[in-house]
Amino acid sequence: MTTSGKAVVDRGLTVVRDHGVWLTALLSVVVFFTLAAYADIDSVTSALAAVNWSTFGIVLGLTTVGYGFRFAKWHYYLRRLDVDIPLAASAIAFFSGLMMVVTPGKAGEVWKAWFLSDTRGVPASKTTSVVGAERITDLIALSVLAALGVLVYSRSSLPVIGLLGTIALGIGLLQWRRGCLALLGRLESAPVLGEYASELEQFYEGTYRLFQFRPLVVSTLLSLAAWGLEGVAFWLVLEGFGVDASVVIGLFVFGFGSVVGAVSMLPGGLAATEASMVGVLLSIGYPETVAAAATIVIRVGTLWYAAALGTATFLTYRGTR
Repeated sequence: MTTSGKAVVDRGLTVVRDHGVWLTALLSVVVFFTLAAYADIDSVTSALAAVNWSTFGIVLGLTTVGYGFRFAKWHYYLRRLDVDIPLAASAIAFFSGLMMVVTPGKAGEVWKAWFLSDTRGVPASKTTSVVGAERITDLIALSVLAALGVLVYSRSSLPVIGLLGTIALGIGLLQWRRGCLALLGRLESAPVLGEYASELEQFYEGTYRLFQFRPLVVSTLLSLAAWGLEGVAFWLVLEGFGVDASVVIGLFVFGFGSVVGAVSMLPGGLAATEASMVGVLLSIGYPETVAAAATIVIRVGTLWYAAALGTATFLTYRGTR
């Protein structure tokens, strides 16, 4: 194994251990069990046992295509920052990073920046801005999907509008380059932070470029396509349980639950996402059994499929070093 290969493998194992990925998996089982117990374990178990495997296969297929859109966004961002690396290396960094989706706020996905630093010599302070921009544009797209709730059942969309407004304000402030650079200049004389002034400035410059109008629009559209496919998958799951549903309901419930999970900053949005999805489905009028079973299926087919895919990519990479 090369020195760079060993470094990135060791760092990956450290991140997995320190972020408690395996503990999150155990807690997820607890959450699923709680949902089943709430809706009646026997009924939920019977519903899950009756899930059509072809439908679940379609869910995984749609989710995979969605990851393709998200990878396109990742690579597009790298190009915007003049990070010229082979497509294969970019893909390994992106897909192995999926094993970190179960970390709080997906913060563990900073692994991708470390990967490129260890294997390609790209400064992590430069590509960390890509990880941050990914999360923000994902949140924008999910908030748009959540706003569809106005079309489903007349509920206030003020929280979602407030979140989008806050994001817009933050992006606007980031685009005030003179003010941001002046603030960073003051940090040079600050204790502790002053030691990282140059890294912070490089991080800001990357963020500034990624949130300009054109890349913001392109990346948000890619995020909408990716998350929209998972919302469509949720609709298909509901249909598979023999209840009347619509694409709008699938998009809305999935988007709303994902936003709540993201804002909660819990590992993988655990508990917050599931509770939100079940709660909204119940408020619309779906049976408890269907609400619980559909939520379990979509979470396995999206969140935990991503973690499994990322882990498989990482282990494959590790095995070839």
